[in-house]
Amino acid sequence: MQEEQQKMHQKKQGEQVKTFCRFCHANCPMVATVEDNRITALKPDTDNVIFGGYTCLKGRQMPEQLYLPERILTSLKKHADGSRTQISSAQALDEIADKLREIRKKYGPRSIASYNGTVSFQNSATHPVAKAWHVALDSPSYYTSITIDQPAKVGIGQARMGFWAGGNHTWQDSDVALIIGNNTLVSHFSIPGGIPSFSPSNALREGKKRGMKIIVIDPRKSEVASRADLFLQIKPGQDAVLLAGLLHIILAEELHDKAFCEENIENLQQFQQSLKPFTPEYVAARTDLAEADIIAAARLFASGPRGSATTGTGPEMGPYPNLVQHLTQALNAICGRHYRAGEKLPNAGVLSPPMPRPAQAIPPQPEWLTGVRSRVSEDIGEVTVLTANGPIKEMPTAVCADEILLEGEGQIKALIVIGGNPLLAWPGQAKAYEALKNLDLLICLDYKMSATAEMADYVIGSKLCLERDDLTVLTDIWYEQPYSHYTKAVVEAEGDVIEEWELFWELGKRLGLDLSIRDQPLDMFNKPSKYQILEMMTTGSRVPLADIYQREGGHVYDLPDVIVAPADPATKGMLDLFPEGIADELAGAARDADRGLALKQEHPFLLVSRRMKNVYNSTGPELSFLASKGTTNPAFIHPDDLEQLNLSDGEVIALRSRQGEIPAVVKSSPDIKRGVISMAHCWGAAPDGAGDDRVREIGANTNRLINNLDNPEKYSGMAQQSAIPVSVVKLTG
Repeated sequence: MQEEQQKMHQKKQGEQVKTFCRFCHANCPMVATVEDNRITALKPDTDNVIFGGYTCLKGRQMPEQLYLPERILTSLKKHADGSRTQISSAQALDEIADKLREIRKKYGPRSIASYNGTVSFQNSATHPVAKAWHVALDSPSYYTSITIDQPAKVGIGQARMGFWAGGNHTWQDSDVALIIGNNTLVSHFSIPGGIPSFSPSNALREGKKRGMKIIVIDPRKSEVASRADLFLQIKPGQDAVLLAGLLHIILAEELHDKAFCEENIENLQQFQQSLKPFTPEYVAARTDLAEADIIAAARLFASGPRGSATTGTGPEMGPYPNLVQHLTQALNAICGRHYRAGEKLPNAGVLSPPMPRPAQAIPPQPEWLTGVRSRVSEDIGEVTVLTANGPIKEMPTAVCADEILLEGEGQIKALIVIGGNPLLAWPGQAKAYEALKNLDLLICLDYKMSATAEMADYVIGSKLCLERDDLTVLTDIWYEQPYSHYTKAVVEAEGDVIEEWELFWELGKRLGLDLSIRDQPLDMFNKPSKYQILEMMTTGSRVPLADIYQREGGHVYDLPDVIVAPADPATKGMLDLFPEGIADELAGAARDADRGLALKQEHPFLLVSRRMKNVYNSTGPELSFLASKGTTNPAFIHPDDLEQLNLSDGEVIALRSRQGEIPAVVKSSPDIKRGVISMAHCWGAAPDGAGDDRVREIGANTNRLINNLDNPEKYSGMAQQSAIPVSVVKLTG
C-alpha cells in the first residue's frame, strides 16, 4: 500500500488534483493545479454532488497561507536572552523529550499537558494519537478548544439528560428549525439539525423553498437571521430565560407530543412546575422581546411536525451554557423531534462500524462525577466529549491557566500547543499570560509565529493541509448522505516540517511509550504512514478505507438503508428533564436577569462574541495576507448608539468591564441590537499593553475583559465570554 501511495502522490506537470479544504469545518472539495510542486490555481470542484461547487472564502485563501513569506519551515530554539536559532526537528524533539523526561521524573506525569486548538481538528489523525500519547504517559492533562466554547453541547448536555439512540431530525427532514445564536453561513459549523455546513446558503434556500419555517434567536440580525420567518432579537445573555418561556408556553398549551413524552420522558411534571415563573409577560420584560413574538415562536416550533432546535457558540459562551443546552434538548424531546422505529436515517456515517440505532432513550450517564477532578474545584473535572473518533475524556481548558499557576502535586510544568493560540484564546488573558510565562517548558507546533509561539521555548514548523493526506472524519455524520472523501497530499512539503500527530508519535518513541488506537498497538520503532493511522481509526467502517482511498474526490456511497429499530425493552431508558441542578440553574438565570437591570448604569452595554467570515478566529491576527485586506475585529455598534456617544466610524474607544480594559476601533452596524457591542474573540496581542497602539492592525483581545473564575460553569469550569457588561469611553489622540 505504501508503494501505491507513493505512485499516486507523484504529480504530473500541470496536473489538476482533487482535494478538500481543511481551513475550517466545512471540508469543501476543491481542485488544485500543480506546477513544479507549487499550487498555481485553486478552484471549487464543480463535479462534487454534495457541495455543487461551493467553497467558502477561507478555503480559497489556502495558497496564500501555504506561501506566507513568514512561514516557519524549520524548528526554532529560544535561548535565555530571548534570541532564537534554527535547529532540525529531530534535534528539537530529542531535546524536548529529554526535558519532558526530567519533568515527569520530578513532578509526575500529570505535570505534562497538551492544548489541541481548533486547527488541530482539521487534521484527522491528530486527536486519536494525541490522546493515545496521554494515556500511555498516564497524564490526564489533555486539553482542547472544545471545552472553551461548547462542552455542554458535545458532552455534558447529553450525559445529564440522556439522548435518543435513533437520532434527532436532520435539516432535510425538517419542517421547522429553531436556530439559537448560530450563523452557519459564516461559521460553517453546525451539528446535525441546524443548517448543514456544506453549501449552507443553498441548503437554507432549498429548505425555505419546500416550505420550511426558520426561527432565529440572536442579538444581531445575522446573515441567517435576515432570512428567517421569525427573528427574535434577544437581549444578550437571556437565552435560558427565553427557552424556559418557550417550554412554558408549549407545555401550558399542551402543544407537546404527549404520547412520546409519556413513553420516553421522566420528571416532566416537576420540570413543568419549575417553568411556572417564566410566563410570556415575565420573559418579554427580561429579553426585550414582544410577548406576541415569544408566543408565536413557541407555537411555530411546536407545530412542526418535524424539526430541531440547535444552538451555536453565541449562547454557549454566554451565561448558563449547561442550562441553555438542557433547555434546547428539552424542546426537541417534548416535541418528539426524533426518528422513530421504521424510519430511515439520512446518514449513519461512512467511517464508523455499523451499529444498532433503536428508537429509545439512552439514560443519563453523568461521567463527570467519576473522572479526574480539577485541582481548582471539586465541581470541575474531566469531561467526556463526543467526537468523530468516539467519546474522549479531556480536562476543561477554562481552568488550564489555574492548573499551571496553582502549586502542589499535579501542577502543570510543561505544555505542548498544537494548532492553537492559548494566549489569545484562553478566557482571562491576564492569567493566561502569567501561566504561560510560569511554565518550565512551552512547545508550539505552528506554521507562523503566533502570539503564543513568541513565548515558546521551542517552535516546530508544521505541515499545512495541502501538504498532507486527510480524510473527512470530523464531518462524517454531518452530511445528509453517506459521503466521504480521502485526499492525498497535493504538494510535497518544503523545509523541515511535520504533522501534528507525528509530534506525539516522535515524542512517544523517544520516551519509550506504547501508543494504541482502538486497542491496536502502533509500531513505535518504524513510524507508520498517515494512511495506516487512519486505517486503525476506521477499523470496521461501513466502507473500507482502501475503497475510499482509491477514489479521486468525494463520493456518495450506495449503502444499505439504516432503519431505526424498535426499542429493546431490556435496555430502554428514559430522558430525564429534571436532573439534579436544573432547579437552581433556572432560579439563577431568573435572578441574574433581574440583577442585570441594576448593572446597566455602571456598564450600559453588553459585549457579545461573533464569527468572521474570512478568518479562522485565533489564526487571524498574525496573518499578513489578512491584515493587508483590512481585516481586524472592530467593535460593531448600532449607529443610534454611536450618535448618542458622539462617535464615528474608525474612532478608537476603550471598552471597560469590571475586570479590565481594551482599545477597539468603532464600526457602525445597524444589524446590532441597541445597547450591544459585537466583537470577534482571539485577536490582539499579549496583555502587557505593548500591542494596544496597533489596535487598527491586530485588533484587541476581549478575553482581557473577563476573569475565568468569575462564576465558572459547574462540571466544565467554562467561563462566561459573551454578554459581558461594558462601558464605552472615547479615546483621543
